[in-house]
This record gives sequence, structure tokens and C-alpha cells, in this order.
Amino acid sequence: MGDMSAYALDGKTAIVTGAGSGIGRGTALQMANAGANIVVAELQRQAAEETANMIRSLGQRVLVSTTDVTSSESVGEMMAATLREFGGADILVNNVGGLGPNPKKKTILELELEEWESLLRLNLTSQYLCCKAFISELVNSGRGGNVVNIASLAALVPYETSVVYGAAKAGVVSMTQTLAAEYGRHGIRVNCIAPGHVRTPIPEALYQGREELRAAQDRIIPVGRWGEPEELGRLAVFLASPASSYVTGQTVVASGGMTYFLTKLH
Repeated sequence: MGDMSAYALDGKTAIVTGAGSGIGRGTALQMANAGANIVVAELQRQAAEETANMIRSLGQRVLVSTTDVTSSESVGEMMAATLREFGGADILVNNVGGLGPNPKKKTILELELEEWESLLRLNLTSQYLCCKAFISELVNSGRGGNVVNIASLAALVPYETSVVYGAAKAGVVSMTQTLAAEYGRHGIRVNCIAPGHVRTPIPEALYQGREELRAAQDRIIPVGRWGEPEELGRLAVFLASPASSYVTGQTVVASGGMTYFLTKLH
């Protein structure tokens, strides 16, 4: 196949938030496959340890950091532990997000201020906190590095009854562009992935027992199926690797071709 070294992450250290399941786990495993050591920054300890064992079986070093990415203090502790263990970090994948502990789609008329602020904190403030800690370390140490933010197709098209989630993810896209413009001169690239439907625990639970709706979703996706976490992981590896060295500030949609949405099917 020729020289594939530009796609390798040998000797790099990657922080992956929410790596205990779903896209986070898929990304952590793919980055380990590419040669990176991994920091599993995850609030759920048991899930984090499961991912860590998978990474060790691939022959890579791993640090488990029980991290609440909505807490500045917790994120600071995670960065300090990363520096102690690996001496630095090269890659940050901001994966944590979602619809909160009790996922329920609500219109703006049903949405309370507390819920709005809570979901903004989970989906946008968390990425700000992690980007700030990571970029600060890179600038202070003079190292270049890569940020891969995980947004959502909801950032770009209307998802009915997901007003706060969509607004937060649109904020992630905007933050990606701004940070890329501000820190490119420091050798720091910042890109974003906007996934469509991916087979992860949260949407799987939401669609439990709704097979007709699930089948309708598959029909409007040009490739005819949902994505797999490892497929998103491989895209994140590309964006974090030297293979994409002239790409920054971009949002890559990974939706199986579903670039617009039929909201009545959601």
C-alpha cells in the first residue's frame, strides 16, 4: 500500500472524553490502533476501565481519569494527571454530549431555563473547558497539537424538539472555526465532526421498540444504515494525524449522506 505513516499516531497521547462507550470508545480504540497512548476521560469508572482494558490489549498505554467535563476543577485535574503520566498531550477529542440523564425531546415552550442551561453546559461549556485546558498546555509548552470536536448534524439542520441541543452543537462548530483561526500560528489544528445517526447506547435506547421509525430512518439515509462508532473513530484519527495537516477549522459531516433532515421522521 505504500507509505501510510502520515496516518499513524505513533508516540502521540490522545485525550478522549466520554471514552467509556459509543463514539468516544470507538475513537479511543481507533486511535490506539493507530499507535497513540490514550487518556480515557470518563465519569463512569466501570465503563472507563472496560475501554482501558481494550486499549491495553492493543498494546498501548492508557490512563483512566474519572472526569466531569462540566467542572473546570475536574478538567484541570485530568490535565495534570495526563502530564504526570505522559509528559504532555498531543490530541484532544471532545466527545461528551447528549440529551442529559433523562433524554426527552421538548419544544422551546416546554423547556425550562434550568434544562436549557444544563444541556448547554453538557454539550458546549464542557468543550470550552477542555479546549481551554488543552490549548493552554500546548501554548505554554510550545507543542503543536490537534483538537477534534464532536458536534452533530443537529448543528447544521433542524432537529424538531431539540432546540437547545442544536444550539449547543452549532456553538461547537463556531468555536471550532474561531479556535482554528486563533491558534493555527501555534501549530494547533482544530476540526469538528458532525455525526448523523450512529449506533451508540443513547439513541439505541431512544429507539427501543420503535422498529418502524428506525426502518424509516434507514430509508432516508443514502447508504441505508446507521453509522458505527469505529467509523467515526477512523475519521477522528484522520483529522488528528499528519495526513490532514492542511485541514483546520472544518466541520466534516459523517451522516451516510443524510445532509438534510426530514424532521417528521425524527
